[in-house]
Amino acid sequence: MCHTGIKVFVLLLAGFISEATWSGQVIEPLKEALQLHETGKIKEAIVLYDRFIKSHPKRVEGYFNRGNAYYDLGQNQRAVKDYSEVIRLSPRDSEAYFNRGNAYRRLKQERAALEDYNAAIKLNPQDGRAYINRGSIHFDARRYDNAVEDFSAAIRISPEDADSYFNRGNSYLALNKKDEAIKDYTEALSLEEKLVDAFYNRGIAYSDSDKIDAAIADFTEVIKLNPKFGDAYYNRGLAAAKAGKYQAAVEDYSESIRLNAKDPEAPFNRGIAFLRLAKYDYAARDFSEVIRLQPRNAEAHVYRGIARIYQKKQPEADADFQKAFQLDPSLKKNVQPLIEEAKTQINSEPAK
Repeated sequence: MCHTGIKVFVLLLAGFISEATWSGQVIEPLKEALQLHETGKIKEAIVLYDRFIKSHPKRVEGYFNRGNAYYDLGQNQRAVKDYSEVIRLSPRDSEAYFNRGNAYRRLKQERAALEDYNAAIKLNPQDGRAYINRGSIHFDARRYDNAVEDFSAAIRISPEDADSYFNRGNSYLALNKKDEAIKDYTEALSLEEKLVDAFYNRGIAYSDSDKIDAAIADFTEVIKLNPKFGDAYYNRGLAAAKAGKYQAAVEDYSESIRLNAKDPEAPFNRGIAFLRLAKYDYAARDFSEVIRLQPRNAEAHVYRGIARIYQKKQPEADADFQKAFQLDPSLKKNVQPLIEEAKTQINSEPAK
């Protein structure tokens, strides 16, 4: 049986919105509205945008910037309405399609967002932001090959953008192309040396590739940069356990538990490490905690039962095995050799 796997990688999405702007002649009250908007007085700015639109109903600047203001306030449906008016008045305005796509994403209308990003890219093929945001939609929909294509396009346009390499690395990792993922994370880190999530995800890729020393080094770097990143301790513990360094694994699992007290995976794996270290009382305690958090965790019952065999608590062990096989009858075939091994080992010990 295998212990619980790595914590999933982090996806960093660069969410873009075209900033407030005006074109042509500066007209009051638009200038004053933009100044208010830029200083965070958004509701006051909207009042002046309303006044401008009433006076100039065919000027796209008013609708565009009021749409941005509504977007900044989280009033996404109103933002969509204003961007749509910009598109009606100026059908080739790629920025309006782009921003409306962002508002649709917030509204979880992914198909509409995708159509708008497609339109923005068609109108302005050199706008890397639209590729990044469209790529994020593809990633979320598990269309990882499409995501790779979009993040690659963004990289061609802006080769110094660390986020695009990072996001493409995530797409490669999801496609199980670990070498390509590692290469992209490394490039992202060459551009932004303190990009914590790139260290973390590269550590996962290294661990999956059984490059344990490299994985431990990356998780260690994550911990240096963010000492409260509990999953980094957890994954470093898994890597240490893979290398047979069970005491180091216990220490990392313990820190993960301190930071994420309600997560059952770290106590489960610490229990496994304690079994390896022949610290059966500690192991039984950890599996009891997992069962408290997840009463229907059949594997935790099995391993607590094995710990109890070593504790020479056979009736309690038998009760755990019975409960485990009630919860998951398919476990019995796989774990029976482990149970017999524990019983044989205890029975072969010389009498004290």
